[in-house]
Amino acid sequence: MILKGLSRRKTRTLLTLLGVAIAVAAIVSLGALAEGLTIGYEALGTGSGADLLVADADAVDIVFSAVEEEVGERLAGLPGVKEVDRMVYTLAATEDVPYFIVFGYDPDGFAVRRFRIVEGEGLSTRSAPHGGRPLLLGRAAADDLDKQVGDTIRLYETTFRIVGIYETGTPFEDGAAVVTVEDAQRLSGHPHQVNAFLIKLRDLGELDRVRERIERLFPDLTVTRSSDFAENQETLAYTRAFSWAVSFLAVLIGGVGVMNTMLMSVFERTREFGTLRAVGWNRMRVLGLVLGESTLLNGLGGVLGVGLGIAAFKAVSRSPAVSGFLPDTLPPALIVQGLGVALAVGLISGIYPAWWASRLPPAEAMRYEGSAGGRAPRVRVGAAVLRNLLRQPTRSALTMLGIGIAITTMVGMGALADGMIAEIERFVGGANVHLVGMQADASIDLSTIDERIVRRIAALPGVKDAEGFLTGYATVGDLPFFVVFGYPPRGYGIQDFTVVEGEPLTANGQIILGRVAAENLNKRVGETIRIFDRPFRIVGIYETGVPLQDGGGVISLRDAQNLFGQPHKVSFFSVRLEDPEAAQAVKASIESRFPEVMVSESTKFAENVTDLQLTKASTWAIALLALVIGGAGMMNTMGMSVYERTREIGVLRALGWRRSRILGMILRESLVLSLLGGVGGVVAALVLIFLMNQNPTVAGFVKMRFSLDLLVQTLLTAFVLGGLGGIYPAWRASRLQPVEALRYE
Repeated sequence: MILKGLSRRKTRTLLTLLGVAIAVAAIVSLGALAEGLTIGYEALGTGSGADLLVADADAVDIVFSAVEEEVGERLAGLPGVKEVDRMVYTLAATEDVPYFIVFGYDPDGFAVRRFRIVEGEGLSTRSAPHGGRPLLLGRAAADDLDKQVGDTIRLYETTFRIVGIYETGTPFEDGAAVVTVEDAQRLSGHPHQVNAFLIKLRDLGELDRVRERIERLFPDLTVTRSSDFAENQETLAYTRAFSWAVSFLAVLIGGVGVMNTMLMSVFERTREFGTLRAVGWNRMRVLGLVLGESTLLNGLGGVLGVGLGIAAFKAVSRSPAVSGFLPDTLPPALIVQGLGVALAVGLISGIYPAWWASRLPPAEAMRYEGSAGGRAPRVRVGAAVLRNLLRQPTRSALTMLGIGIAITTMVGMGALADGMIAEIERFVGGANVHLVGMQADASIDLSTIDERIVRRIAALPGVKDAEGFLTGYATVGDLPFFVVFGYPPRGYGIQDFTVVEGEPLTANGQIILGRVAAENLNKRVGETIRIFDRPFRIVGIYETGVPLQDGGGVISLRDAQNLFGQPHKVSFFSVRLEDPEAAQAVKASIESRFPEVMVSESTKFAENVTDLQLTKASTWAIALLALVIGGAGMMNTMGMSVYERTREIGVLRALGWRRSRILGMILRESLVLSLLGGVGGVVAALVLIFLMNQNPTVAGFVKMRFSLDLLVQTLLTAFVLGGLGGIYPAWRASRLQPVEALRYE
């Protein structure tokens, strides 16, 4: 009987299945990304055979950790320590892969032994045969990049020779490369520093004692068991939170669609339920019937979604750009999780429709004539469209809710992306800057440039002056992402930080705090703040109007270079020109002389940075996901509206209405429904943006921006969504034959 109930409206059932399937596919595919990163980070800790891992205590992720090499010598001399190995972990660009993982290990250390050589030879400190620096390439990376032993590979501007192919069984490592520690330090721009030290102990029974001793000697370092390393990486926590947030959003919209479907099913079967109650069915049996249909519907959608998720996983895993961040196979627990969520959503979404059906009095239910029997409310607005939508107000409200959530997502994600891009452009383009440069092909967070290059750029014809500055991240107090800016105290860039309390930055050992950061940390002028266990005296409070800056702090460039282990390095450089009209010519001159840097006009910086473009693309992908699920709900609603009004449409056709007029009527209803949902979504998004901008943590990082362009784009999307959702039901309605429609029951 449950299957019979679902098969009555095959189109409606299929569209609902599609919405649930897309939501489950999002859970599976995004969960795979989080799982892949977790497996990879666990391999970094446990795969090496180390017992303890030592890194920066306040680094937000291991990739930002920088520990002086001399610490390793002191660690090796501690009682109970058997062996100490160095590890560098960084990202580089190669060919079409913007984020290629590179590990740096000692060729004679114990950690590199986990990289089992299957072709060629192992890593060596000597130069590779036939020139180039030696490099080991993971099997997956070799297949993706079509490389073999003896070939060369360029990481940034450095050429490496592949001396061996390895396998570890972990995609995170097999999709990467291994070079010597010294070469990895050059790539990361951190000479004489490593991301972590790996320690082997003589006796595991002394583990806690050795850990406590290291933490006493080096209070700015954190010591973790290798097995606990992944749990302490905030990047993994944020990745999991992001995947669950997107999945919850998709499930929420899909759940609204399921509830709408079950309510439609209950409404059209009201007389049937009355009959069942009259022949002896009790309320619990009716409730169980409807819940069974809802749960089965979602279960089938979950199975379809798992299939779609597996297909998406296999398709994406073939891309060299992301294959290293995914697991080798989908974990069964992730599939079970997707199915479990689908069944739970089916149960929750069916509760109200099932309760409503079980509460129907038999006599009243058997007299029910449906929505087409002249029971529509009399609406004196002269609008047939609104009257038709109000025939089933619950269904219309749920449809608008689904669309509204999708539009809210679209506006919220768009405002977030626009806010981040606007702030980056304001951040790099202050002080009348005309050109901005960073390391070519590098991630915006890992860009490093030699200061000597900046000085040589300052001497080029047409350049008025050039200045480098450095950025880094740290965990300070309760702020997980505290941005530190390093500027020359007497340079022009620091002038953008308007000091409103205290005095400007004048010397090393000082810091000026952004207003938002000062409030979040409850700090005042004259107090001390510790970054990586190094004290800085707060000499001033500044305001810029840019949350990314106001949520951080400014120290001298030399202090920043020492703090983040980048002596004589900067992250970005800005250029002021004698003639702004010569920007393109100077840009071309700089890039031709210094191929290791990428230069952009300050107003177009975001367009040329891969990180920012990927961020914007990902936000729109999430919005598209929500819109597809909402669009399926829209088509479902309009399809049911046509089914219910088949006889009415037949009467209209018999009275002389042309097919185009019928088509236009249904399309108008779909468009009005979508636009109403869109307007509601925009209002909800505005409230969300306001609340998020008031949150201290968010306000210290980004300000979501709602623009007129985003409003127009959103309403246009709602209009298109309404058109696409209504086109098939409208076409079907226009094709109904009058005689056939009049006989429809």
